Amino acid sequence: MRALVDKPASASRWICKANSVLLALFLLVPAAHAQEVDGENGTLEVQQWLGKLARAVTELEYRGLVTFEHAGMLETLQVVHAVRDGEQVERVRYLSGNPRELISHGSGKNCARSSGPMARAALWSRAGQQEVQRAYQFILRGRERIADRDTVVIEARPRDRHRLGLIVNLDQETGLPLKSMLVGAQGRVLERYQFVQLDLSPVQDSDLQPQSADARRIDNNNPCSNSQSRWQLSWLPEGFKAVSIKPLNDGDMLVFSDGLSVFTVFVQRLGPELDFKGRAIRGATVAYMDRMEVDGVSYTVTVVGEIPDTTAQRVAASVAAPG
Repeated sequence: MRALVDKPASASRWICKANSVLLALFLLVPAAHAQEVDGENGTLEVQQWLGKLARAVTELEYRGLVTFEHAGMLETLQVVHAVRDGEQVERVRYLSGNPRELISHGSGKNCARSSGPMARAALWSRAGQQEVQRAYQFILRGRERIADRDTVVIEARPRDRHRLGLIVNLDQETGLPLKSMLVGAQGRVLERYQFVQLDLSPVQDSDLQPQSADARRIDNNNPCSNSQSRWQLSWLPEGFKAVSIKPLNDGDMLVFSDGLSVFTVFVQRLGPELDFKGRAIRGATVAYMDRMEVDGVSYTVTVVGEIPDTTAQRVAASVAAPG
């Protein structure tokens, strides 16, 4: 099987976005402190915390140092987040490893679903709770001290094996996620992220300016496209729905979400001299590529997202053209 080393450019850009600072994890707190959300009071408490979280990630200004662990690597990042004219502006600078700096504008709110813990957190409003609770069981896991601040710990445990689990530590005062994780089977930590230093004072405009000449800029304000696609999926994990379809020069890009997790399917025409097939896994993000032939034409099918490898393979195998 050929390794997935020549992914389509669009898939590479998606992976870069999916592996930003906001894809992160940490160790589970002791199970003895866990409390399953049961009944109206427990559900209301979780909704209140998640509503507070959603407001915090969109309205708060802050800066801090973050550790980001994935694929056996531990990186340190500087994060600066501000709100300008109602728009979120964030600067992320990697302080270890290869020099990288990202400047992003907007929250992607025009897209039905976005990826990453902070973007995902904005989905956790009261309006989205019924949708997500069909796929996840919420558990209050007690309290913990992070970055010299008190936090409450909430776990979203998947109800089937087709998605990953998520655990977040919310700042007790503001609701800001100070530690978060995506976990796989048997509670295995796949990626983790944690504030080690947090400053909630107002952010100056100068703090948002890039520190390097090759800083990458990301515009999250572009609306999602909802074009029609010729491709159909005969199987999806329960609860996942198509939230965006975008035509590409050589195929289509289809985005699916269950309200908490996101994955993308790329179907692209393949030249006769190419034979891509294989997979790549980096932390919680999997990219699985297969090929198919329709009316004598070869296509690649690439599934990229924060989902189990087996789920990605089954999704890829279900892609077909109608008729």
